[in-house]
Amino acid sequence: MTALFIGTALAVASLCFVLYPLYRADVSTVPRASSAGRNRQSRAVEALRELEFDRATGKISDSDYEPLKARYTSQALVVMRAGGAPVCEKCGPRAEADAEFCSSCGAGLVR
Repeated sequence: MTALFIGTALAVASLCFVLYPLYRADVSTVPRASSAGRNRQSRAVEALRELEFDRATGKISDSDYEPLKARYTSQALVVMRAGGAPVCEKCGPRAEADAEFCSSCGAGLVR
């Protein structure tokens, strides 16, 4: 009977320890993107990254990769051009917001 009581007490204590962070008031939340355009831009870039990862790991064939890459790239360019992000015609979207030339190939950027 004593072992049952000690086991139950340990289980309840463990459960409280695990669930405590969920009920703390001082835990800050992860900030969300402030604008819908930035959120759409990050989703478009993330879709391209996932597609590249799936191809590298063999989850997607080359015949399926090409049309998806073209579609996701065109969608990402539309979103980024609407948001004013610079885009290299050769290398794609660039992270440098104030750049005039591509940091990879040196070509002029399109806004």
